[in-house]
Amino acid sequence: MPLEPTETIEAVILISGEKIVREMLYPEFEAILDGFVPVPDFKGAVAKAVYLVINANLCITSAVFFLLDFDGKGMVERRWNVPLRHLVEVSGRGPNLGAGPIRLACFSLCAIELQQNKLWDPQMEPSKNSFVLLRKSIQANKLGLIFKTPVVDNAQAAAVASANTHNQQAIKKKLHEHYSQELRDRLAGALKEQRLRIATLQSRLQQNINKLQYQHQQRMQAYQERIQILETQNAELDARNKLLKENLDIQASKVEGVREYFSHKLKTAQLDEHSQIQTMQENFSVEIELKVQAATAELREMLDMREVELFYRHQNESNLREEIIKLKHESQALLSNSGDQLLTRLNKAGVNFVVYHPGVGQFAIALEDLSCYLDNSVAFVAQKSGVGEVLYSHWFTHYQNPICNGADSHGNSCGKALVRIGSPLEFHEGESDRCEHHQVMPYKMVAENR
Repeated sequence: MPLEPTETIEAVILISGEKIVREMLYPEFEAILDGFVPVPDFKGAVAKAVYLVINANLCITSAVFFLLDFDGKGMVERRWNVPLRHLVEVSGRGPNLGAGPIRLACFSLCAIELQQNKLWDPQMEPSKNSFVLLRKSIQANKLGLIFKTPVVDNAQAAAVASANTHNQQAIKKKLHEHYSQELRDRLAGALKEQRLRIATLQSRLQQNINKLQYQHQQRMQAYQERIQILETQNAELDARNKLLKENLDIQASKVEGVREYFSHKLKTAQLDEHSQIQTMQENFSVEIELKVQAATAELREMLDMREVELFYRHQNESNLREEIIKLKHESQALLSNSGDQLLTRLNKAGVNFVVYHPGVGQFAIALEDLSCYLDNSVAFVAQKSGVGEVLYSHWFTHYQNPICNGADSHGNSCGKALVRIGSPLEFHEGESDRCEHHQVMPYKMVAENR
């Protein structure tokens, strides 16, 4: 049915790569959200979509670049909830796509902070411009939009023509003012478009910086863990070598005592006949060999007993770890089953679980992630902040009391006040929690181990 010239149409476009794969009117999109229509092309994937408002001239007046999560069956995830129309109402201004600056909401231009991670930035490169792609697609009218043509009365047209004939100078002046204003609007639109492009580039640059910082933190943490493992192994080897050396010294002293005994006995027997001396020498050699073999067997037996003790210790530790994991799973199951009905009702009623943690700020917790958060909130928050649990714990200790943890030559804590690091991604253990005087040795050890 044709639409009135003053009406607008809502549409949703799905994009894969640099191509538009599907265009639909908003009622069809609502059917997909309600689970009546699947989208097999995006099974188990996150699709890039754009919500558009189109006027009677097939020009875009509003756009929201949002992400759409699909499950393994091609259905939209039930927890997906992005207020598209509200984002349009509170959004800023974007480029001019034929009907003046559009209302635009994207990752770099989002008025609702909680919805920012559910949006994406359009491409602004000359060869890959998302706005040009959308404008061409809407102008092609693949949606089949039909608007009524306004009817102009003949008498009214004649009157307008007559008025235009007698007021040419006024018309020229108005046209001049109109085109001057249009030129200014185009310049303003171009400036806004460039500002949007700069904002998207800054957003991508910040994402790359965060990724590099996370990789650096992971690398530093791996190096420090490797140093601790090597130091522990070195201490164990030193203790074992010390014990073996003490045992060898004891056995050597015993052998030396036996040797002295038989040497004295040999000197005493030198007065006897040559055959008796030879016999004693043979007995001496045999006894010495037996003593050495006994001492060697004793040492081997001690080493075997040590290895058996280590084996049983590792086996007991493995059993205890498995029991701990089992108990954690059971407690998680009990927690999720005990409040499942109540949490499900709260979720259907639109209640969100929002928490605040230093270094991450305020964020919402999905229903299926609530048990993981209650089981280990530190690990959950560390994952949200993009760092490991150990690093987040060290950063949080520093955040609460930013002082130097180094020790002087007497073993006393330095305690010098430091600048607080506000983000876990910018925190470096051994550097951010140390003053300049106590940062030298740890980083020297890291450089040597590389």
